[in-house]
Amino acid sequence: MKKTLSFLIISILLFAFGGLCAAADEAIVGVWSLPILKGNDKGKERSHVEIYAQGGAYFGKIVKLTTVPPDTVCVKCKRDKKDKPLLGMVILRDLTKEPGQYAGKILEVEEGKEYKCTIRPVSKDKLKLTACLMFICESHYWTRVE
Repeated sequence: MKKTLSFLIISILLFAFGGLCAAADEAIVGVWSLPILKGNDKGKERSHVEIYAQGGAYFGKIVKLTTVPPDTVCVKCKRDKKDKPLLGMVILRDLTKEPGQYAGKILEVEEGKEYKCTIRPVSKDKLKLTACLMFICESHYWTRVE
């Protein structure tokens, strides 16, 4: 009887915590508001990026522009993104889950440069994104769009 009860309790706990772990993997999925990083409007909303899962990794595309017209193109981007519309452009790519964070690449469309990045969920509605080039890193926060 004790073995059966112990097995039942352990099974229930594993099931419950297994569901929490799966939910944590989706912590970054959704639409996020990005701040303006420089200038007089620093901190104001720049755009919305939708983060989604695809093929075992996470990606993020621009779904709303708030400071420029919707038909704005990426003038400083290189190769296949050169002069392509910002709206719908994938700027986060190949994010994979690591302990406590997600790591991948981010395209900074204002500079046309790609950086290594990490994303750490701070809360249900806040992400900390850190972009690095060599040993120089810059962090800012994204907030979930309702």
